[in-house]
Amino acid sequence: MTRQGWAERKVVTATTGYHWNARRRKSTVILPALAAKLLLAEHRRAVRVVTREIERVKKDQYTYHSEERCLILGSLETVLKALQKGRT
Repeated sequence: MTRQGWAERKVVTATTGYHWNARRRKSTVILPALAAKLLLAEHRRAVRVVTREIERVKKDQYTYHSEERCLILGSLETVLKALQKGRT
């Protein structure tokens, strides 16, 4: 996880479009629509991260033993299925 203010910075950037003059500029974006957009973007990012990690573990032949690889892949695939179903 990054620093504490990352979510606030994302919302401010999305509503205003700028980091530096966020307090002076008015936004016409409806907040629920913005929240849904940001939430979907984070969900897509989570799916991409888990998919990349699955591919990385599958391609890595030297770091893990076969039993460890099977356990790791099983866990990652369970997380990916939960993300794709929309459950956490």
